[in-house]
Amino acid sequence: MKVRLSVLVATAAAAAALVGCSSSDQNSGPDAATLIQDSATAMRDVTSAHIVLTAHGRVPNLKVTELQADVATKPATVGSGEVTLQMGADKTQSAKVVFTDGHLYSDIAEPGTFTDYGQGNSIYNLSVILDPQKGLANALATLRDPKTEGSEDIDGTPATKISGTSSTNDVAQLAGAKLAPEKEQTVPVTVWIAQSDPHYLLKAEITPKPGTDVTLTLSDFGKQVTVTKPAVTNP
Repeated sequence: MKVRLSVLVATAAAAAALVGCSSSDQNSGPDAATLIQDSATAMRDVTSAHIVLTAHGRVPNLKVTELQADVATKPATVGSGEVTLQMGADKTQSAKVVFTDGHLYSDIAEPGTFTDYGQGNSIYNLSVILDPQKGLANALATLRDPKTEGSEDIDGTPATKISGTSSTNDVAQLAGAKLAPEKEQTVPVTVWIAQSDPHYLLKAEITPKPGTDVTLTLSDFGKQVTVTKPAVTNP
């Protein structure tokens, strides 16, 4: 009986160890910090994507309440889409935007009539978001205290959800703005990173201040983006 009991105990222990190893293997993968850095590397190589940005509340340094645009960085940075801007306490206005030759053109002043807005900082600088040094890649690389919060599907793509914090300066750069150093703060950020390689950033949520939020989603990585410079009212 002692022999048989020993065999049973050994068998049970081996089975438990096997199950434990199997479970560990299934849950194994890069930790949050590693995945964030892998995503930052992947986003530096992104040359085009479809971008959707939505903002709620009075977000500092951001007039945009909604943006949908296709943006490409090679051979030169171009983009086109539609934007909705906060024009007053309870008023918004939608317009088309086109970025080419280093300039943003929009018909926000008069529908159908485009005006040259320089880099576009007064509306939204489309050239920043995929910039390897100033855009999403930088925001990911500088994300602090990343922690895995589980996994979700983003538009059918399995993603790892990671929470962390960012400097308001790093976040502001995504809108083409830069806060004064004395106003720099830390804000909560949540990102969803594609589980498969390349680990693209699929979604990000930022809370610039209580009662506000900015959500950014990306898709159609590598899509072809063709932009035609519009006729403008000012040179």
